[in-house]
Amino acid sequence: MVAEITKAQLLTHHLSRLLDRNQARPAQISLAKLNNVREAMKIARMARDILGGRGILADHHVIRHLCDLEAVSTLEGTESMHTLIIGQEITGISAFF
Repeated sequence: MVAEITKAQLLTHHLSRLLDRNQARPAQISLAKLNNVREAMKIARMARDILGGRGILADHHVIRHLCDLEAVSTLEGTESMHTLIIGQEITGISAFF
């Protein structure tokens, strides 16, 4: 879990530097959002599984984080949208009409 969180932090740090220099492309932002939310949800689910029944109780906050991540996933754009943006960057073919 720590390795994935650290990778997400490094990705975000690098992207923030690009944003500060106005050099970040939309596909890079989508890639970071897609990766970081996906990995955070995996980590929250793993933590819930490790805690068993206590993982869904409010005193451990795991289920609250998982619910918050579901909201973030929706608000920041779905995986499908980010995948289409990244695919357009890679192939040059737009999936948007």
